[in-house]
Amino acid sequence: MKKSRHDLTQGNIFKNLLHLAVPIFLSNLLQDAFNIVDMIFVGRLGSAALAAVGLSGNLLRLIGVFALGISTGTAIMVAQFIGAKKRAEGEDIAMQALILCVVFAIGISCVGYLLAERGLRLMRTDDEEVIRLGVAYMQVTLLGMVTMFLSMTLNSIFRGAGDAVTPMIVLIFATVLNIILDPLLIFGWWKFPRLGVVGSAYATVIGRGVAAVIMFYLCFSGRGPISLKYVKRRINLSAMGQILRIGVFSSMQGFWRHLSRLGFMWFIGPYGKSAIAAYTVCMRLRVIVMTPGFGIANAVSPMVGQNLGANQIDRAEKSAQIGNWVAIVMMSLIGILFFLFPQIFLGIFTNDMEVIGIGSLFLRYLSPTFGFIAISLVLGRALNGAGDTFSPMAITLICQVGVGLILVITISYLIGLPGVWIGIALSNVLQGTMMWFWYRRGAWKAKKLVGEE
Repeated sequence: MKKSRHDLTQGNIFKNLLHLAVPIFLSNLLQDAFNIVDMIFVGRLGSAALAAVGLSGNLLRLIGVFALGISTGTAIMVAQFIGAKKRAEGEDIAMQALILCVVFAIGISCVGYLLAERGLRLMRTDDEEVIRLGVAYMQVTLLGMVTMFLSMTLNSIFRGAGDAVTPMIVLIFATVLNIILDPLLIFGWWKFPRLGVVGSAYATVIGRGVAAVIMFYLCFSGRGPISLKYVKRRINLSAMGQILRIGVFSSMQGFWRHLSRLGFMWFIGPYGKSAIAAYTVCMRLRVIVMTPGFGIANAVSPMVGQNLGANQIDRAEKSAQIGNWVAIVMMSLIGILFFLFPQIFLGIFTNDMEVIGIGSLFLRYLSPTFGFIAISLVLGRALNGAGDTFSPMAITLICQVGVGLILVITISYLIGLPGVWIGIALSNVLQGTMMWFWYRRGAWKAKKLVGEE
């Protein structure tokens, strides 16, 4: 545990990047592997089950932006306090963040549980089987929402302090448990009840819950990079306000991003459940391609944060530049494979030839834009690490919700369903380009959150 802690303000930048990025990448890869297994199991229940999980998942990710805001604000502040050698302040921030998680999760669970069916019906699907399965899946997941909030924030606390290895180890254990529970609860193997789609939701909640409990134990026993053993158990409204002020724009960025996904789904809905299923599978494959990008981006953020906290601006800039090029190369190479062999990758999830045909066309439009997605990911996280969460949010709003939806509406009106795929691809290109221009302006270098404190 102690060997996994790392001072990101010293040493070789590329080695520091790998020290954080590799465990984060492996963690994301493992999580994606679980998501793939989960989709494979759910896919065996039929296209209605696949569409239900796809629709519900998009709504749940929209709700999850609140957890993203808290975890992002926490990671930024912890990283900058650690870089400035102010550990006690960083530990207090971590405590306040966990309190915020519990409060927000309980409130969201209560409201979301009651509005689950209404949310699904807004997605313009008239398939009652899809609605029924989706409501059950959403309600179980919402009841366990606190596990998602806590696990996301605890991971951010560890990574902000320079430790990405411990969250990876915990995630390995939790994901293996999740994968074991999936077929047991979905299909009712051995003496377990056959729960169908709902079984997948239960498996996910249990896996997240176990991960949160382990991370809690490490923090409160003093074995984590941030120790909460001696931190006062009190509510600090000032610290909570700082977390929320920084994180609110990350929440809004996630909100706009997922709102655009829901908007895209809204236009896909009338084309039938095969189109919805194809979109769901392709977006899952998109996440797989983004996994190395997320690993690099989530490593760049604390590197920028700690180095700005230590007033090493040039080192922070070099960290972002190196990470950006590594992500572009990796994601572009994977995108080439998806472009050349879309049927092979789609066939992993479904044997429905109509779904594969629709999805293959989408992948061929989407895969050439993966390099632009890499730019948006890494430089957006670099700006976040500096404390600038507003600019990435504004760029996401303009490109995804504004221009992206306009393109989807216009082109799909002219040529039908392929117009949706073209509009999504063009919005990715625009977002990556705008993020690069904003980063190059350099205003983020003047951010000094710890200095103001």
